[in-house]
Amino acid sequence: MNDWQYFFVPQYSPIPEGLGFGIFSPTHLAVLAGLMLATAALIACYRRSDSAARGRIRVTVGVLAFALEAVRQVAYLAQGLYTPDVLPLHMCAVTTFFVFIDALHSTQWTRQFLYAMGSWGALCALLFPDWASRPLLNIYTWQSFLIHACLFAYALMRVVAGEIVPEVRQLWRVAVILAVVVPVSLLLNGQLGTNFWFLATAAPGSPLEPIQTFAGGYYIPFLLFLVVCVWALLYLPWELARRKSSSGNHPNPSS
Repeated sequence: MNDWQYFFVPQYSPIPEGLGFGIFSPTHLAVLAGLMLATAALIACYRRSDSAARGRIRVTVGVLAFALEAVRQVAYLAQGLYTPDVLPLHMCAVTTFFVFIDALHSTQWTRQFLYAMGSWGALCALLFPDWASRPLLNIYTWQSFLIHACLFAYALMRVVAGEIVPEVRQLWRVAVILAVVVPVSLLLNGQLGTNFWFLATAAPGSPLEPIQTFAGGYYIPFLLFLVVCVWALLYLPWELARRKSSSGNHPNPSS
């Protein structure tokens, strides 16, 4: 595990078994704790900042996330190890583009996607990393940890600051994005043998594995059902608070 000879070995290159840091191992938990502390510090700093400073923070995080993905792409090309799996079409790679665009020019499309998909998608990747079989002392391992932490922190800091306001009536925008991305991912997975958005097979060690076993041939429809359930959990508190606030603003006729 502490062997530096694997520091530059790409994520998709074979290595001996037993070198990975493992999901929810002490090493994994320690890394998560460090990333969560850094995220909390970033959120606190963002909340205290004025509008101009917030803009600079957003651009910094957005550019950092984009640069981490760009460096990964270039590194695979330079090493002559580029395969279709490396294409930036996974859920979190797509989220990286949305974070970058939002940092430069925020819209309802970017904000709603970051809350409805990007935030929890990045968190799930950190909790159940599909790179857990890789050594901790590996540059691609840390690239994966850092980029997903940036995605999660960016979305959360904007939510906490009240700049991303989840609205059920805006979910159609996210549905439109998924209606484009999911079919394209399915097509490419079938043609290239890839696993974008984990639509072909579940991520190893993640909750998707028992879900795929349970759902069988209905794996993808079941995933869509689960996304709707996640949306219900994510948006219900906001809608209840909004309705409570609206009813509280109406004058009492008996008063």
